[in-house]
Amino acid sequence: MDYEAFRAEYKPVFDVLDAKTLPDWLPAAIARLKELAASIEDPGDRRTAENQIASIEDILDEEMDGPPISEAMMEAIRVHSAAGASHGTPAERIARAEAGMAAIGRIAEANPSEEASIMNLNESLYMLVLSLQPPAR
Repeated sequence: MDYEAFRAEYKPVFDVLDAKTLPDWLPAAIARLKELAASIEDPGDRRTAENQIASIEDILDEEMDGPPISEAMMEAIRVHSAAGASHGTPAERIARAEAGMAAIGRIAEANPSEEASIMNLNESLYMLVLSLQPPAR
């Protein structure tokens, strides 16, 4: 399986996290995503997919253990997910990640009580940018 096929399966599962009542099929869908992620051939894409599944599980854990995730955090997570997509040239991916970092920064700035938590999402995008840059000579 390739990453883009995984993303097509992942998106509808992620999108239901906004629902006030989570659907009964969600645990089975997460288990299926884990199976699909394990079948992704490219190791970097497989890690990205596994991280996205972990994000879903973190969101569900937070909803069960604490207050619901805010709209601002959900929007930042959506931006983060899109910004880390693995398609395109390295330059396109760097541009998309940097644009995502800027958007996450704006979301964080508009929500001072969650600014630090939201800004933490930028760390993995920054690491992605560093990994995609050509080596210094």
